[in-house]
Amino acid sequence: MLTQQTAAWYLANATRTCPIPLVPEQFRRKDRAPHDYVFFGHVPVRSYKSAGQWKFIDADVLRAGRTMTELIWDPDDLVDLEHAEQEARKTDGFTPAGWRTEIRHVIDRAGAGSGCRCSPPQETATQHPRHTASDCLLRRYQDYTIACTLPVRVLVWVGGTWMIPRALALILDQRDERESELCATGRRCDGCGDVSPDDSWRTPTATGWKIICPSCAAVSLRRYRQELRGIAYTRVREHGPSAADFLCVICTTARPATDWDHCHAHDLIRGPLCGSCNTMEGQGKEFLARPGSLHHLFQCDGCRAQHSLPPHHRLAALRRYLHRTWGVEGCDWPMHMHVSLEEADGGYDCTVRCNGPMAVAAPKHGIRTLRSLRLTHEEAEEVLSRTAAEGLAQEA
Repeated sequence: MLTQQTAAWYLANATRTCPIPLVPEQFRRKDRAPHDYVFFGHVPVRSYKSAGQWKFIDADVLRAGRTMTELIWDPDDLVDLEHAEQEARKTDGFTPAGWRTEIRHVIDRAGAGSGCRCSPPQETATQHPRHTASDCLLRRYQDYTIACTLPVRVLVWVGGTWMIPRALALILDQRDERESELCATGRRCDGCGDVSPDDSWRTPTATGWKIICPSCAAVSLRRYRQELRGIAYTRVREHGPSAADFLCVICTTARPATDWDHCHAHDLIRGPLCGSCNTMEGQGKEFLARPGSLHHLFQCDGCRAQHSLPPHHRLAALRRYLHRTWGVEGCDWPMHMHVSLEEADGGYDCTVRCNGPMAVAAPKHGIRTLRSLRLTHEEAEEVLSRTAAEGLAQEA
């Protein structure tokens, strides 16, 4: 199988005579992609995760390159970008033209706040086109890519509107349609075949995405019963068992685990977490907003003996306290966005603000600053001590 870098080399070699503006080196699987495919133009290429790296089958890569090379390219056969966008919205069963909207946003950004004089001053943000000079557009976005193509480089300003080669419009139309199909398929449980109403059944695993409903997860996987409490992570990593055999200990709905979460300070297993919970714990920003998170952190014997939170959760614990004390109940913003702390002179300068309908008498944009205050070092330590005591009480 080919690595992403080698696959890009294969594509560059296969399309060296192709007149379509392509960037094979951009062929790579994006983080948080909703499926296991990478698009080269309108051709989806399946990716496979192996030893922590995304890889591709060489035949699939070469097929994508040949398909693009065999297309007929006429840069003078143009279609109206805005007119095509309106037509696409009328197409039954087709996702609204994602690539057209994306390019329109690029065009708008090129003319906004850049000192560009190509648009009359009286134009408003809702009028199109906002930006009319291809040289300004190219200067800022000539390397902008969609599915390894370079659409900005072939845009032409003709007769008061932006035009794009018909061949590229068809390529990107097919790519959007196929993307929608893959996303829809990615909601069907691999076990029973039921379809998820959202993306909550999708779980990243060591070999790629796995789609499993809560019922199938509960039947096929084990609930963690503290079997590995006090065991070193290095030992479990080498000898098992695999976290993928268990359910996530944080998610309230049955969800497959992907990783053994462990305390980095003491190298002790805390429990199996799904990819989302494990990422949140590692970042230390929003994990403490999850029910059961404090209880989970004190599954480390070292942290429990020291009555102390892991270092990267200290700021999150302060944010949690500030929002509980001064925030608006029911505010659904992530804590790190509406509670800010800046360390200064041994203490913290803090601002608490909330948004949405729960913020009473909120001004325009639904944001209301509730409180600016300062926590001294002693006050912050007291908050952290009480937070640890809360976690230990849950443990008891």
